Amino acid sequence: MRRIIVCFLVAVLLALPAGALDVAQAQADQFGLDGLEDAVPEGARQWMDELDPAVQTDFGAAVGEIFQDAVAQSGPIWRSAFGLMLRVLLIVVLCQMVEALGEVQGSQAVALAGALAVTACCAADVSALVGLGRETLEEISSFSTLLMPVMAAAAAASGGTVSAGGLYAVTVVFSNLLIRLSTTLFLPMIYADLALAMVDAALQQERLQGLRQCLAWVIRNGLKGVMYAYTGFMAVTGVLSGSADAAALKAAQMTISTVVPVVGGIISSAAETVLSSAGLLRSAAGTFGMLAVLGAFVMPFLQIGISYLAFKVTAALSAVLGSGQGRLLEALTGAAGNLLAMVGSATVMSLLACCCFMKVVTP
Repeated sequence: MRRIIVCFLVAVLLALPAGALDVAQAQADQFGLDGLEDAVPEGARQWMDELDPAVQTDFGAAVGEIFQDAVAQSGPIWRSAFGLMLRVLLIVVLCQMVEALGEVQGSQAVALAGALAVTACCAADVSALVGLGRETLEEISSFSTLLMPVMAAAAAASGGTVSAGGLYAVTVVFSNLLIRLSTTLFLPMIYADLALAMVDAALQQERLQGLRQCLAWVIRNGLKGVMYAYTGFMAVTGVLSGSADAAALKAAQMTISTVVPVVGGIISSAAETVLSSAGLLRSAAGTFGMLAVLGAFVMPFLQIGISYLAFKVTAALSAVLGSGQGRLLEALTGAAGNLLAMVGSATVMSLLACCCFMKVVTP
């Protein structure tokens, strides 16, 4: 009788419908990939609307498309930079003509007028570049604030519990440090350097050259120091925690397979499937995040970079003409270069963090 009851219960259980759980979808919801898609920076949306953070994307093809479209859209930027260069060169030539035709004692007034004219001509463009740099830094920082927890959760779910926490902590600390230094210290120092350069050009002296060099030294070495420290901490964290994760993951798989009777191997295989699914989502989300960061970076990079080239060429031509405005134009070139360095540092930091999370130990 007891055997009949047991067989009846087994038959009833076998007759019940079986349901399969979509592991990938459940993990995607748990990691918050939908919120990541909504947080894409505005400058990158034209390339990211058709991409899904839960689906693997061809990174090389997507990057090529982003840069091709960006270069195709850069025509107005080139025309604007060329127009600015012509206007500044016209001011330089007029100043040189007035100095050549006027009296010697009037050269000081000509230098002052030339410095003011160049400053007025470039003020709007420089202010727009600084505003663009600040906006790009804030966009990348805001997106990274949502991207890093997603990558950390995916990395932890795929077996890198120690690595995920360490990499996330280091990235958050140094990313916030870079953004705060750039917005509260480095950008005001750029304005200060330009003001000092204008005074030097107006007075035709180099009394403030030492102070300007000090400001430039602080900006350059500040950025270098943050990036060197960040890459060093990321390397050490990745090596140490990666070894610990690999050992812990291997030990857990062996323990489940040997200790749990009968079904230990099945449980171990199922756990490995879940870890592999998390690893695939981590790779897809990392690729999506890197493309979003590059999309937010590429147009500001072109605009600031083209302006840098325009200021550089104008400064060189001004020096050939023997104008005293060359120092001011070199200062404008240095300001554009520093902006490129700030935006590039924030972008590289986010890309490197994604790469480190994607390289976390996998089963």
